[in-house]
Amino acid sequence: CAIGGGLRRKCVDLIGARPKIGKSMFADSVALHSAKELNIPVLMLDTEMSKEDHLNRMLANLSSVEINNIQSGQFGSNEVQSNAIQEAAKILKSIPYHYVSVAGQSFETILSLMRKWIYQHVGFDENGRTNDCLIVYDYFKVMGTEGINNSMQEYQLLGFQITQLHNFCVKYDVPCLSFVQLNRDGITKESTDVASGSDRLIWLCTSFTLFKAKSDEEQADDIDFGLDDPYNRKLVPLVARHGAGLDDGDYINMKMIGKFGKIIQGATRNSLKNTIKKANQGFESNETGLSTDISSV
Repeated sequence: CAIGGGLRRKCVDLIGARPKIGKSMFADSVALHSAKELNIPVLMLDTEMSKEDHLNRMLANLSSVEINNIQSGQFGSNEVQSNAIQEAAKILKSIPYHYVSVAGQSFETILSLMRKWIYQHVGFDENGRTNDCLIVYDYFKVMGTEGINNSMQEYQLLGFQITQLHNFCVKYDVPCLSFVQLNRDGITKESTDVASGSDRLIWLCTSFTLFKAKSDEEQADDIDFGLDDPYNRKLVPLVARHGAGLDDGDYINMKMIGKFGKIIQGATRNSLKNTIKKANQGFESNETGLSTDISSV
């Protein structure tokens, strides 16, 4: 609800993160939920990782078998884990999830792949409207630049990409969840200028949210708020054209369990703080710090 009810048609929702924070795992979690729980076609466009890496993460997520055991094949010597992987594989084969590696491809080619996917796997209703679907683009970066002046700066190239992606989403009436790397200022700062090539990206995205590791002090706050197992990630909505956003200093708690490829959403920081405050005052509260599925972001 912080960004206005989830991912909307005709919109590009942007999440920024530093390298190795878990943005690709976040993308996998959203894609898996959308394809499995909502049963809508999902297109994962990835600029770096292999399909095998993504599938191993999703198998771990579905089976609760550690990724390392899946990658090494060690699960095969454990009957319980082997059965869990077989069941998870059946689920992955049955859901409308599609992966395409776009490493090194020009952005014009990437848009062409999106268009082809819509016609082949999504389709249109009787009124010509695109059926429900989701495109996940991981992530905005300078790659092939066919048809673009090679003298253009990085921020101009990224501006070209989000302009074309935004126009595509409007034309085909589809939502797109996209990611971008944060510059070094993103380690400590929490403002829109921490996104690489920030200006044009922020102009054209519908929402812009930071995905960050929580500091030691922030995790210590969780313990003060009564949590034995503090959250290790947070979402900080900075731009929300259709939503109320959050108060200054507030954020959405997240728990990344890397070995199982899972990211779980928790309550906001202020919700946890208010829950403890009310409890100390002797009042009951309906607000809790219990974790929920990432899909409610």
